[in-house]
Amino acid sequence: MIRVMLMAWLWLCLDSYESTAKPLYTIIGKITGIDKQSIPYAWVGLYAVKDSSLIKVTACDEQGVFNLEFETLNPEAYYIKVSMTFYENYYSNAFSFINSTEPIDLGSIQMYERNQSMNEITVTASKPFIERKSDRYVMNVESSITAAGSSAFELLEKAPGVTLNYLDALSMKGKSGVQVLIDGKPIVLSGSELANYLKALPSNMLDRIEIISNPPAKYEAAGNAGIIDIRLKKNQAFGTNGSVNANYGQGVYSKSGIGLNLNHRNKRFNWFGNSNYSYRKGLNKLILYREFFENGQRTGAYDQYNYLVFPFHFASLRMGTDYTLPNNKTTLGFIINSSLNRFKPHGQNNSIVENEQSLPESSFSTSNQSKDVWPSYSFNINGKHVMDSSGMELSFDLDYAQFKNTTEQNFLTKYFDLNQHVLKPDYYLYGDLKGNLDIKSIKIDLSKKISNNRQFESGLKSSVVSADNNLAFFDKSNAQPVYDSSKSNHFLYKEQIHAAYLNYKQDWTHLSLQAGLRSEFTKANGNQLVNNFTFEKNYVNLFPSVFLNYKFTPNYDMGINLSRRLDRPNYQQLNPFKFFLDPSTYREGNPFLNPQYSWIFEWNHTLNKNYAFSISYTQTLDNITEVIGPVEGLDRVTVQTHENLTQFENLSVSANGTIDILKNWSSVINVSSWIGKYTGTFANTLLQDGNLVVNLSCNNTIKLSKNWNSEINFSYQSPEVYGFMKVYSMWGLSVGIQKQFLNKKLNAKLSVSDLFWTNLPEADINYRDYYEHFDVKRETRVASLSLSYRFGSLKLGNAPRKAGGVEEEKRRASNGQG
Repeated sequence: MIRVMLMAWLWLCLDSYESTAKPLYTIIGKITGIDKQSIPYAWVGLYAVKDSSLIKVTACDEQGVFNLEFETLNPEAYYIKVSMTFYENYYSNAFSFINSTEPIDLGSIQMYERNQSMNEITVTASKPFIERKSDRYVMNVESSITAAGSSAFELLEKAPGVTLNYLDALSMKGKSGVQVLIDGKPIVLSGSELANYLKALPSNMLDRIEIISNPPAKYEAAGNAGIIDIRLKKNQAFGTNGSVNANYGQGVYSKSGIGLNLNHRNKRFNWFGNSNYSYRKGLNKLILYREFFENGQRTGAYDQYNYLVFPFHFASLRMGTDYTLPNNKTTLGFIINSSLNRFKPHGQNNSIVENEQSLPESSFSTSNQSKDVWPSYSFNINGKHVMDSSGMELSFDLDYAQFKNTTEQNFLTKYFDLNQHVLKPDYYLYGDLKGNLDIKSIKIDLSKKISNNRQFESGLKSSVVSADNNLAFFDKSNAQPVYDSSKSNHFLYKEQIHAAYLNYKQDWTHLSLQAGLRSEFTKANGNQLVNNFTFEKNYVNLFPSVFLNYKFTPNYDMGINLSRRLDRPNYQQLNPFKFFLDPSTYREGNPFLNPQYSWIFEWNHTLNKNYAFSISYTQTLDNITEVIGPVEGLDRVTVQTHENLTQFENLSVSANGTIDILKNWSSVINVSSWIGKYTGTFANTLLQDGNLVVNLSCNNTIKLSKNWNSEINFSYQSPEVYGFMKVYSMWGLSVGIQKQFLNKKLNAKLSVSDLFWTNLPEADINYRDYYEHFDVKRETRVASLSLSYRFGSLKLGNAPRKAGGVEEEKRRASNGQG
């Protein structure tokens, strides 16, 4: 595949070289104002008259002169559009090159200033909270009143088709393996740490959340459930500008945050930076009832109540710059990200031990205190170069990221008889975890516009990931700590992934086609130093994708797409460490996990660009599934881990649309329904189960007056089967109100999330020799007040902002759900 890629690149470069011998069609002119003074850096776009499609775009120089060159394979009539901030758009008369290749000189083009000074007004496009685009859902965070003062985690609970289980693991339309990105780069934390990071990430940092169910070949093959890309706020205005925000929330405990965003942009240089700090204190009540059986006979049970309080501090700093070279063809940039998260959970676990007759026989209680520190930093260098007049572009990303974590765990367990007398000596377990993750990546993408309606894309990517996790447990029950080798571990992991892709796009009058092929080679090595266990995995896979779309009328189009994808086990899912909740419950990775492979088919319809309907089918082999069950050979001990089941099939239907109920009342309704069927075996139990699930969200925006708006959001999910788990139904209602001041520069929002405290997970787990019921009471009901103020220039700019190329590696480090 890599040889094919290199040959394709060579062909593109030769084609670009040969194109210099082909005739070029040229349009020249100069842009001035009514005072005859030059207007520099205006944008000049060339359009086809027949369908207004954009052919080529360029920028004027410092003297307002433009020279637009292009190759036309099908000569026809054209026109140009000139645009510049503070000026009315200019449209030329139609012209043609049919009988000549001589340059067309449009002479001096005069532009007129707009009647009002844009320095004195703000023009804001009104976007719905949730909107449907051709290939994705978009949640516009700034448009939501109830999003104010919340976190990224709480916003994902409102996302169409996205659900969270009691362990805060994400799934989309009943499928696990969701790829979570921030500005195209994954959040590098694992399992519960990922959830805690999202809970700490304040909504005032977010611009939008994009939900892509079936990405094309340009994206990594990972993510059979799709991609959730959290996009941070960016300012595209010229001059110096920014915003400051603050929020306070109160549930059972308080939450607060403050943030500053700054941006400076001129004609060639753009500097951006933001800093945020948030403090959030939450709680999690977990009520468990566990029964153990042997040969169908009950042997005992645990009736458990867990109360966990988790205060955490989150601080982040992000800065970078973009620079456009004088040739206007090359843009270079770099980005630095750093964050520090301090997390100090503490709680109490009280357990009643029952005998085979369901009678209490003893009890134990475990108090736990932890101290977690997660510093991280990453660097990105990126560039883009326009290679020829036909629009051939070369872009690259160089990335380095390092993520560390230090965790101290303290568990003190006391044992009592029925009279609350000490049954046996206290057990004091101390854990010390030190982890380090390094990621290096290089990515190169090449795109070539072959003609007005055909485009070819290709790319290469290589990444190297090294993980080192050292966990030492000590028994401190006596005066002298004793190293516990049965619980301790030191795990080393190294992975290399080399990928290449080809992608072809073509548009006809009504039909559009996109076809791609991606190849990925994976080499992974794991070493468990405590018991000298090692493993090595090497595999190569091809991932084809095809997307077809047909536009029947201007208001109705239909599309189908088919792709193959995989999900590799993330680093924490492979890590054989034990993380304890109490002496009877722990979480552990599985180094024997294999990747899961999926075929995904989707059929979608769009009407009036406002109503969307889709049907999709997914078949996944070796499905990686989170399981909770008894530990073989140990008495009444439960483990949470991941296993490869035989197969998972998912058939889903979704529909969404925006309805204007009244003049000032708009409602965005999303309905998803799916049947997910699991096949496999765990804990001596055969699984062949699934059910019909319905997920509904309704987001209502009511404009009360010029500066007053209100919002009411409702969500519901019916019962769902997830592996061996049967989850009960959930629903929630959130309300909010917004007032704008100072010519809409100052924004105040007051909201209450999950008003009736009903959006809470509850489920049953059934195996042949084990039954569990759990009920989770999270702090989902929170009243929040948010203030934000915008300042500075409002002249809009147009420079891009890069994200980087470490998407897949960091996603797998972050997306561990165990």
